Amino acid sequence: MMMQRLLTALLTCAALVSAAVQAKLVQHPYYSQAIEGSYIGTDPNRTISVYLPKDYDTSKKNYPVLYFLGAYNWPDRFAQSLAKRFDTFIQNGHSMDFIVVMLDGDTPLRGSFYVNSKAHGNFEDFVMKEALPFVAANYRTSKQPGDTAIAGFSMGGTGALRFAAKYPQHFNHVYAMSPGLFSEQGMQDSYLADEKAVAGYKLFRQQLAKAADPAAFMASAFADYQGLKLWQQGVDHSNLALVLAYGSAFAGTQSDAFGPHYTELESSRDAWQGGFGELLRLYTNPHVLSKLQTVHVEVGNKDEYRWISDGSMRLGELSRASNSKVQVEVFEGDHSSRFGERISERVLPHFATVFSKRTEL
Repeated sequence: MMMQRLLTALLTCAALVSAAVQAKLVQHPYYSQAIEGSYIGTDPNRTISVYLPKDYDTSKKNYPVLYFLGAYNWPDRFAQSLAKRFDTFIQNGHSMDFIVVMLDGDTPLRGSFYVNSKAHGNFEDFVMKEALPFVAANYRTSKQPGDTAIAGFSMGGTGALRFAAKYPQHFNHVYAMSPGLFSEQGMQDSYLADEKAVAGYKLFRQQLAKAADPAAFMASAFADYQGLKLWQQGVDHSNLALVLAYGSAFAGTQSDAFGPHYTELESSRDAWQGGFGELLRLYTNPHVLSKLQTVHVEVGNKDEYRWISDGSMRLGELSRASNSKVQVEVFEGDHSSRFGERISERVLPHFATVFSKRTEL
């Protein structure tokens, strides 16, 4: 589909408009004070991408909003690919009467996990204190209960689950696609326990402590993690990047941005386990679930990241046993091979139904 770029002076942003569908993707450059000054040098220049329904410019109504969080190693341009899929969904005759806001969590270590940390910057604050107010101030968004949802893929799915549990007054519905989620034993099956990655993490901490110029050292150390280079040097290389990103997000402190691995300091085990592990506890907690309207998790039965499929399936077992509102769907596929198909066939229809039921009340 032919997309053309429009200049919108009022909002000082770039707009990608589909002539056939009349829906449009508006991409707002946004300088994040929440991310500014991060230890590893995360770029505070972010993008808030907003996909508007085809009748947005011709109606006066307020719209439900779905926030979608990107995966690990996804820069902001993922929104353009998703927008094309949204266009096709509408062209095929489906209703999409809601706004989609897309945010990425990319950093020099390729993922912030959407939490506040000294290393990556305060990504939770970026989402909650900057992006949400920006969207509310610039777009006609519904303020009705049940009219805001959050979803995401992989790291974004993890973030979506955490945001919904922590901020149910903002997000009434959550949909997590292949989220990082530990079962009780999941950490030991993950890259966090990989011997080479752990050794690399410990060596990095030692070298960083001795570096005369920590910023220059990190810039050099992280250069090979940018773009496709992250995956081109083998699994040991990418596993180390993931451990560095995860450890600094969840085990780092203001005094030690890259906290000690749990094999170095047993008291840090809970922090390492908690990054992905707390989600199982949260989503089996009746008090947490009582504040949410719908919870949907999906995972491939052949996900190459074993802890992801095991964690989601364990959540499914516990949810069925307690007859909770959490719905866990296992599909035929691996981690990402069916992402686009799942967006079109499951995620968008799910929210079209959820929002249509809510707005009819």
